[in-house]
Amino acid sequence: MTGSEPVPILEQDVALLQGVLDSLDDPVFVKDRRHRWVAFNDGFCKLLGQPREALLGKSDPDFFPPEQVEEFWRLDDQLFESGETNRNEERLTDEQGEVHLIWTRKYPMRDASGQVVGLVGIISDITELRERIEALDTIEREAAEQRARVKAQRELIDAMEAPIITLWAGILLVPIVGELSERRAQVVLERLLAAVARESTRVVFLDISGLPELTASSAATLRSAVSTARLLGAQAEIVGMRPNIARVLVGQGIELGAVQTHASLRDGLHRALRRLGVVA
Repeated sequence: MTGSEPVPILEQDVALLQGVLDSLDDPVFVKDRRHRWVAFNDGFCKLLGQPREALLGKSDPDFFPPEQVEEFWRLDDQLFESGETNRNEERLTDEQGEVHLIWTRKYPMRDASGQVVGLVGIISDITELRERIEALDTIEREAAEQRARVKAQRELIDAMEAPIITLWAGILLVPIVGELSERRAQVVLERLLAAVARESTRVVFLDISGLPELTASSAATLRSAVSTARLLGAQAEIVGMRPNIARVLVGQGIELGAVQTHASLRDGLHRALRRLGVVA
């Protein structure tokens, strides 16, 4: 035998190759240019639910719906004409009528002269994978919706716990009712900052008539609110100063800075409107 002569393919070589293909979990098939299956592995037989002898020499129209056959052959012909590998997501209906979502890779087979004489296809059944992905997408979407609901609820609670009321153009009221926790104090300051900036505020009334007692924490919140308003060009004033609150301020030496105070909101509003030239 000379070096130029082709090496014959022995029967044991074919058996070895078939054994290798059958060891693969993914279905593998070989088609000629007439779309006939000329070779395949056990995985392909299992996918179609047919014995080997029922598939050999047959083609897609013998087992699949017309619309699927049209798609399979369109992609086959595309490969035969271009000689290029193609990869596609397709649907395949098995013998029991169950529809599988498959990922198919098709590779050209060439003869000694380089002509495309057929193709090799490898199928991955991604039905379960896609279902898992869709399930995860559903979980993530529901989680996002839940986070949005929680955020909306939190914003509603914050608005109820720290309301900002427009009394007049450029005049805001911040009623502080109940205990001032650290979180609630932060909410008050954040909402105040946003409102002052949004409404070009001139005067902010901090109404403490609903504050049960003045603690170091609540005093710090009042100081921060005054500073926040001042930084944005607004004047913060305190209304609803009660004797017990005033005694705490004096007794503990708590300084609120040069902040104007009023016994009632009515007094404070009247003075503010007079300063702004709204009333005489």
